Amino acid sequence: MTSSQRVAVVTGSSSGNGYETSLTLARNGFLTYGTMRSLHKGENIKSLAQKEKLPLKTVQLDVTDDIPVKNAIQSITYESNR
Repeated sequence: MTSSQRVAVVTGSSSGNGYETSLTLARNGFLTYGTMRSLHKGENIKSLAQKEKLPLKTVQLDVTDDIPVKNAIQSITYESNR
């Protein structure tokens, strides 16, 4: 990632609006972290991202629990700054 790389974090990326938003951002050059409670539900978006060579990564995240939210954001921040 470059210092000018734009990063997006999208919740609910396994389906619906979160899915479409994640793909749109990745297709427009954002390093996109698509988050979802169950990673197995994200196989479709992960497969599509690989096929299209999109800058999209899936991350497990349950937004109803503060500690996993904090840990996920710290991990994303660390990874996107490497």
